[in-house]
Order: sequence, then C-alpha cells, then structure tokens
Amino acid sequence: MGKSRYKVQFGGLPVGLHEYEFEVNQTFFNNTEEAEIERAKLDVKVLLTKQNNLLQASIDIEGTVGIACDRCLKEFDFPIDAHESLVIKHGNPEESNDEILVIPEGHEEFDLSHYLYEYIVLAMPARRVPCEIDKTKYECDQDVLSKLNEHATDTSEPASEPNTPMWEQLKKIKFN
Repeated sequence: MGKSRYKVQFGGLPVGLHEYEFEVNQTFFNNTEEAEIERAKLDVKVLLTKQNNLLQASIDIEGTVGIACDRCLKEFDFPIDAHESLVIKHGNPEESNDEILVIPEGHEEFDLSHYLYEYIVLAMPARRVPCEIDKTKYECDQDVLSKLNEHATDTSEPASEPNTPMWEQLKKIKFN
C-alpha cells in the first residue's frame, strides 16, 4: 500500500493506555486493487494498551462506505460499526495471524492499514441489497431491474436436438 498514514509508533511510550485516531477515506481504498468500495468516510479510534512484552489494540471503526447494490447496481451508503482487537508482540513475523500481529525484534512501529482494510470489509454484509434491509430508506433502480428481467433466460423446455445418426449409434452403445 505504499507509505502508510496508519502506522503506530510505540517505541518510547510508557506502559499504560494510549489513544490514536485515524480517518479512512476514499484515498485509502484507491491504494488497494480489489476494493469494491466507491467512497468512504470512516473514523478509527485505537486504544493501545502497552505492557512490558506486548501491546493490545482495541480498534473501533464507525462511519459509512459507498458500495453498489448486488441486485440493481445502484450505489448506497452502508453504515459501518466495527469493534475489533489485535495483539501485537515481538518475534517471528511469519507467526502472525488474524488476532496476533508479530513484528520483528527491534521494530518500534507497526502498520495498521492491512488490518483496517480487513476489518472494514468484514463489517460489510456478504449480500448487499439495501432494499431488503430498509425498504423505506432504500429503493432499487427499477429501470435496471426491468432490463434484467427482459434479458433473463427463458426457463421453458429447451429445444430438442435434431437426431444425428452418429449420436444414435453412441446412445445404443451407452445403453448396451
């Protein structure tokens, strides 16, 4: 993601609680190749608890992201309200997983951008049809839906294939 604004410096901090605030906007998602998010306005608050051998981060993400409806492709703002936690410790970085970020010995900062992206994407529903969430607030684009219905595949009986002598011979072999 290039140079990140979402780095947390913890070297030299005393043991105890420390607060960080970040703003996540469209620029954040422009740097990711697979982002489905059209626009974003999110506030991120990180409460970092520094202990002698590890750090615990409590991450709160609130705001909205602009995504397209899965049914009619109309864009809408989806509210995000996510609360996650992350443990940061020194050691072998290959031991990192979803809940634990392991950074090499001697490093005094870590980059939250990858975790923020994952937390935001996981806070969105798998099926994004806003009119099913709230019919009074969201309405599907009826023009797009009517065009989809026009081009829907015909579910009637498929046309029968003409009898070809080659296929008839193969059918005889198959059933014998």
